[in-house]
Amino acid sequence: MKVTSRWIIGGICVMGLLTVFLFQQTNLAKLCMPEVKPVYAFLVNRTIRFFLNDLFAIGLIYALFVERKYVVFSIWVQVAGTVFILIPYFILKLYFPGYNGPMISFLHRLILNPIVLLLLIPAFYAQIKSR
Repeated sequence: MKVTSRWIIGGICVMGLLTVFLFQQTNLAKLCMPEVKPVYAFLVNRTIRFFLNDLFAIGLIYALFVERKYVVFSIWVQVAGTVFILIPYFILKLYFPGYNGPMISFLHRLILNPIVLLLLIPAFYAQIKSR
């Protein structure tokens, strides 16, 4: 892949991450479905933000490394994040609304920021340098 297209893809992904961050208070569920219940709006908004953040992070990983194995691994990390982070977060928020301890705070940060996937960037870089 040409360096120019890698820069373009990387730039789009960084701008996408910034856009998701800047519009984090936007109620996308309300825009799509005006008569949505607050609990469903919460679920839809968090899910959309989670997947957009992770997809832009995967795109950034692709732009940086252009290796299929890194993208596939990143997708598997996103799937694992959905199962082990997003779903428990929803369960805690919906079934234990009074709980506001460290577990929910930790999960909240992982949901709203693509931390796990962005941590893969230095790991992939270290793997390439160690070859």
